[in-house]
Amino acid sequence: MVILQEISGYFLIGFILTAGLFIVYLPVYFILRKKIPAARQAAGFLFAACIVIILFATVFTGITIVPYKDRSLNIIPFKVLMETWKMGFIKQIAQTLANIVMFMPLGFIFPVVFINARKLYKTAIYMASFSFLIEFVQYFTGRQADIDDIMLNTLGGITGYLLFLTAMKLFKDKKFWKKLTGLYNYK
Repeated sequence: MVILQEISGYFLIGFILTAGLFIVYLPVYFILRKKIPAARQAAGFLFAACIVIILFATVFTGITIVPYKDRSLNIIPFKVLMETWKMGFIKQIAQTLANIVMFMPLGFIFPVVFINARKLYKTAIYMASFSFLIEFVQYFTGRQADIDDIMLNTLGGITGYLLFLTAMKLFKDKKFWKKLTGLYNYK
């Protein structure tokens, strides 16, 4: 129960950020509505929202100026599983799940938006690269940079990609899915 409460806070922040982004994006939608179908715009918007939410949760919160000697870097894989964090077991599980769940929507929407990235290896490389970039920035902003976070984020992205593949099989003949994925002939 505590784990669900911990993770639900992330969802609330994500919802608030998405609502704010939607208000900002609305004029763009009306400008582009005759050139880009609404479903494709929705996919692009959701992709941008995923990026903003992840950056907010990982980079923009907790920024502090930290002297070099106080920076934290973990380059030992699976250290998260071998050591108990100071935050306690429940918080540790919540953080681990949050690292996976946070990248699942991005792993799903990335191949929806980018037609030429509909291969598992392309999505996995993007997820790992984006996660590495986040960890690199975190090292300089007072947060811990951790190889385990990169692995967990990438796992979440791959899980999202597998959900995308499932949706491709389930909805391949559906008009809404063809419009969303850019496979629909608009002529």
